[in-house]
Amino acid sequence: MYRLIALLLVSLAALRAQSSQTLESILSRANQLEKVEDYAGAEKIYREGLAAFPGQPEILKRLGIVYQTELKFPESIEIFQNVLDANPLYPEVSFYLGMSYFGINEFQKALSGFDDELRANPKYRRARYYGAMALQALDRKLDAVKYLDELVRADPSDIKVWYELARLHRSLALEALKKVADVDPDSVFIHALKAEAYAGDEKDADALSEYKEVLKRAPDFPGVHFGLGEVYYRTSQPKAEEEFRRALEEDPNHPEANYYLAEILLRSQKPAEALPLLQRAIAGDPKMAMAHFQLGKCYLALGDTEQALRAFLKASEIDPSSKEAHYRLAQVYAQLKNEPERNHHMAIFEKLSKAEKDKNQRKTEKAQQVDK
Repeated sequence: MYRLIALLLVSLAALRAQSSQTLESILSRANQLEKVEDYAGAEKIYREGLAAFPGQPEILKRLGIVYQTELKFPESIEIFQNVLDANPLYPEVSFYLGMSYFGINEFQKALSGFDDELRANPKYRRARYYGAMALQALDRKLDAVKYLDELVRADPSDIKVWYELARLHRSLALEALKKVADVDPDSVFIHALKAEAYAGDEKDADALSEYKEVLKRAPDFPGVHFGLGEVYYRTSQPKAEEEFRRALEEDPNHPEANYYLAEILLRSQKPAEALPLLQRAIAGDPKMAMAHFQLGKCYLALGDTEQALRAFLKASEIDPSSKEAHYRLAQVYAQLKNEPERNHHMAIFEKLSKAEKDKNQRKTEKAQQVDK
C-alpha cells in the first residue's frame, strides 16, 4: 500500500514537472518569435498554450501584450480584464490594461489601470510615468507634476522624467502668464515675470529693463532687489552689493542673497563681515556646496584652519566633483603636515582637472567637425 502511494506521488511530481517544463517551453518559444517581430506566430503559440493550460494567467498576459503590440487594443483589453477578474493582483496586468486604454485615448480608464498597479506595487516606475502622461492628457497638470516628482525623488538621474517635468512646468508657467495678461496686459506682474524669464536666459539688458520697470511701479515688489542683484552680480557691476543688502532687508534669511553678498565681501577682503552671512546661507540651505566652500575660504582668511578644514570637507562631501574644494583641502592638509591626506586630495584634484580638460577638448573637436 505504502509503495503504491509512493509511486503515485512520484508520478504526480513527474507530471507536474513535465507540465511546468511545457509551460516554460511555450513561453520561451513565443518570446523568441516576439523578438524577431513575428507576432502572428507568437499569438498562435500562446493560443496553443491556452488549449493545454486553460486560463493560465501568464499566457493570457503575454497574449494580451502581443495584441497590444499589434494595436489590437479591444482584444488586449478583453484578455487583460479576464486575467484581472480571476486574479485582481496579477503582476503588471493592470498596467498593461491601462496602456491599452491609453492607446485608444480613454485616459481616465488608463489612469485607473496605472493607479491599480501602483497600489499593488508602488515602486513600478512605468505605471507612475504613464500615469503622469494620462493626467496630462486629462489636463490635470498639477497632479501629473506630483507623479513625476515622485519618480525623480526615487531616481534623480532619470533624464527623461526631468525633461517631462521641465515641459510641464513651462506649460504651467505659460498658462499662468497668459491668465495674468488676460486680466491686465500691462500689469507689474507681467513685467516681473518677463524680468525673471530674461534673467533665466541670461538676457541681462532686457532683464534689467524689466526689473527697473517693476521697481518704478512697485518699489516694494517681493524679490525685485534680489533679481536686480543677481543680474548686476553676473555682469560684475558694483550695484550688486547694494541690491543684495536691500534683498536681505526684505528677507534676512534668504540663502542666495546671503551667499552672494558674502562672496562680494570676501573679494573685498572683508571676511569678518562675510562670516555671519555664509552661516545664515548654510542654515537656510545646508546643501549649498559653494556656501560651505566660501565659508572655508572665510575661515582661512580669519586664521582658523580647523574650521576651514571642516567647511571644505563638507563642500567636497556635498559635491565630490568640486575640484576647487579638493585643491583647498590639499592646501590645508599641507599646512597641517598631513601628507597622506594632502596627497589624496591633490590626486582627486588632478583627476578632476584632467577629466574637465578632456571633456572640453571633446567639445572643441565636435564643434570643429560641425563647422567643417
